[in-house]
Amino acid sequence: MLKYPINKTWAALTSVIAIVVILIANIEVFAQPYQRSDELDSSIGFKFAQVDDKKIHYAYSGNLEKPGVLFIHGTPGGWQAFESYLESRRLQHDFFMVSVDRIGWGQSLVDPKSINGDFELQSQAIKAVLDQYPEKKWTLLGHSLGASIAPKVALMAPNSVDSLLLLAGSLSPKLGKPRWYNWAASTWVVSSLIGNTMKYSNREIMGLRKQLKLMDAELKEARLNVDLLVMQGKKDKLVSPKNPAYAAKEWQSSFTSIELIELADEGHFLPWRQAPLVVQSIYKLRAARKQP
Repeated sequence: MLKYPINKTWAALTSVIAIVVILIANIEVFAQPYQRSDELDSSIGFKFAQVDDKKIHYAYSGNLEKPGVLFIHGTPGGWQAFESYLESRRLQHDFFMVSVDRIGWGQSLVDPKSINGDFELQSQAIKAVLDQYPEKKWTLLGHSLGASIAPKVALMAPNSVDSLLLLAGSLSPKLGKPRWYNWAASTWVVSSLIGNTMKYSNREIMGLRKQLKLMDAELKEARLNVDLLVMQGKKDKLVSPKNPAYAAKEWQSSFTSIELIELADEGHFLPWRQAPLVVQSIYKLRAARKQP
């Protein structure tokens, strides 16, 4: 008598799990809309920087005598998220560009269990890259989780970073909370069904709120000689469009200047859908620093 209800319950549960897995798989695909080249541009080189017992891998291109632009990808991701920028002959002429594989991604390999979105670890690794070019001033350009991490790098390297360009980033601790599918992916049932890439990405998102809270407290005590530009799509379904207003209000004393660019018809994928505006914003930030 109990067999049918139990089977029915398991069938329903299996269906729910299948739907969750499909949704999560789609999120993974859509979170990486950029194209990866089959052949790398010969102008792009590769290096590693050391931080404690870990190595961070990065790609670079451009003019070593010019100001630096360092790109920080989201989750999941890799340096290739900004490959088209590194290939730009215009940008190569005017800047020295670096795109990192954040710790845990690409060739910046670590024990997978240590991937938890720790801003301290991520920022120490990026600072190790900046330290290889001690005379250079940098604009940090971060997208999504990379934008969330970028202000922490500025806190750790205030003499190297003089401007931040944050694209579609969670900045407010209250707004940077996990979504329902993140909680679902954290359960042992769903976690065992999804791939490692999404599993590691989900760990970073699950720890995001705590990391933002820690960074927010630091920023409110800091007075950085850094210009901040926050760009956000109003139709972003992954990051709250309320984040720019939070930064403008809560961080107004933390930065030299704060500018907001809010795009009424845009979503989350600003580096690729709004590349001309992003490039224009890079030049604008550098001009504000009166550097050639």
